[in-house]
Amino acid sequence: MYPYTQKAQQNECLICHRPLLQTISLSHYLYPLALCPDCLSQFHILDFQTTFHHYPLRILYEYNDFFRTLLYQYKGLYDYALKDAFLCLYLSELRMKYDEHIIAVAPSSSQDNEVRGFAPMQAIAQTFSQHVFTGLYKKEKYKQSGLSYHNRQEVSKKIDIHHKEQLQGQKVLIFDDVITSSATLSTCLSLVESCHPASIELLVLSTKSYVHF
Repeated sequence: MYPYTQKAQQNECLICHRPLLQTISLSHYLYPLALCPDCLSQFHILDFQTTFHHYPLRILYEYNDFFRTLLYQYKGLYDYALKDAFLCLYLSELRMKYDEHIIAVAPSSSQDNEVRGFAPMQAIAQTFSQHVFTGLYKKEKYKQSGLSYHNRQEVSKKIDIHHKEQLQGQKVLIFDDVITSSATLSTCLSLVESCHPASIELLVLSTKSYVHF
């Protein structure tokens, strides 16, 4: 069913594959992680909190070369095991904070998901929550990075939602990987708002620069 899925090796770093026992640090003893200290140090942590259309928005990392390469290896090269790499520093916090939330993941192309054997954002979301909503979907295949600025403003016509009743009256966290023009996030937010949830928050893994929304 999942031809490209790889199992994580518990005794080696998910990214560089060096044995963790050779690179272990005090933090690994206190908080067991699937990454070595060298790879962890390459995440440029922002943990930037602001508001987006009056809703709380949190962005965890800078979209640097390391993050771009890691995301491509995960999404473009189908390295499923890397789902455990992106939030390993935040798992305990996120599991507690969003225990009563439904995680609405930003959509990816169903055709791409079929080829890679998994839905990238859904897989990451499931590392910290069992309540993941996959009703947001792309009506046609496109890549945000391949769109012109004008076409990015038309993203609202390319994304839709089904099973809206699952979000009604619920606490919802909208979850995406990268924010650039914010067109995808705005569209997802508008669609989730139409479901009349009890509350909405937004969590994004990375951004290319600080942006005032």
